Amino acid sequence: MRSALSGVCPLPVLTALAVIGSSPACAAAGDLRPWFEATTQELYDAVARGDRVPWDRVLDASCEITNEDGEVFDKPHFLAQMHPLPPGFLGRIKVRSLTVRAVGDAAVVHYWLDETEDVPGQELRTTYVETDSYLRSRNSWTAVAMQTTVVPRDLEPIPVPAHDWSALIGQYRLGDGDASPDEVFIRDGVLYLGRDAKNARRLIPLAPLVFYVQGSIHIIVFVQDSSGTVNELRELHKYNEVRMTRVRKARGA
Repeated sequence: MRSALSGVCPLPVLTALAVIGSSPACAAAGDLRPWFEATTQELYDAVARGDRVPWDRVLDASCEITNEDGEVFDKPHFLAQMHPLPPGFLGRIKVRSLTVRAVGDAAVVHYWLDETEDVPGQELRTTYVETDSYLRSRNSWTAVAMQTTVVPRDLEPIPVPAHDWSALIGQYRLGDGDASPDEVFIRDGVLYLGRDAKNARRLIPLAPLVFYVQGSIHIIVFVQDSSGTVNELRELHKYNEVRMTRVRKARGA
């Protein structure tokens, strides 16, 4: 979802910025930033409404857009998939920390997007980081490439039934050639995973045998055999599944 945020510069100011920013003589990043800030905010204000007009104006005919899911769109397909949010949904996106680097008739624009989406019964918050490439034509700038990435954040712990974490602790290794197995251990009632205690990361429970690794995009799944004994750990990361075999139940065992 990309949504609307009010509070952009008044129309006379935007008009002045557009004249300044679109001038071929304006090459310094300090002069360009106000135009790109206003233009980029205008684009993301239009998303929740499904308003294609500002996007059609700014996107070059050759533009390629890569979204946070790795999907690549050309301009016609990108515009075609833009629709207003469903009834009952509200969305806002704030552009922040925008920078511009001018290179001849090209400009690289980098910024963060803070998205808030109100869906029935809850509020969702997501941060993206985006890099856009623009080319200067005779009287304006047009985007030729746009790339968006989601900024990871820690998931909230989900309450799980009282569980004896001792069934999970021990050493897990990738294979026979893994000379430094990972250790799962308990510290102050919290489960940790790492090759040493100093650099270990907290495991945030999502289900009795499923955890999120704090400060990462990793999901850890402990696997039980037919007897109910945990004998494997699977790390889900970047759409890969890394398997680690439990080689020792606990340190010193």
